[in-house]
Amino acid sequence: MKTILILATVTSITFANISVITPKNNKLTNITEKELTNLFLKKTNHIRGIKITPIDSSNRELYEQFYKKVIKKTPSQIREYWINQVYRGTKQPPKRLSYNQIKKEIEKNSMIITYATNTLNGKLILTIK
Repeated sequence: MKTILILATVTSITFANISVITPKNNKLTNITEKELTNLFLKKTNHIRGIKITPIDSSNRELYEQFYKKVIKKTPSQIREYWINQVYRGTKQPPKRLSYNQIKKEIEKNSMIITYATNTLNGKLILTIK
């Protein structure tokens, strides 16, 4: 029974749409996948003049799906990218927060962007299928 439940959970994450969200009071109304890639790889921290801070999910399956679908990199490629950036002293990876931590962050920080399988009471700006 546990195996079926675990499989159902993994399958639902694997085939679910990923919602890219910001707090409701953020001025950003839409974003392209290229802009999203640049934000999450920290090549920029502004989109159309709006400062944005990316937040990663601590849910491993969701994190991997997001990076495979949007950033077009495997978990090992992402790990290697961040090792290089940290070693050079140029960038730190986005914070990885749990679902509940992200929900709280959306309520208090209007400058974040994140992803989830729902909107977490934020504003949906892109759906990734």
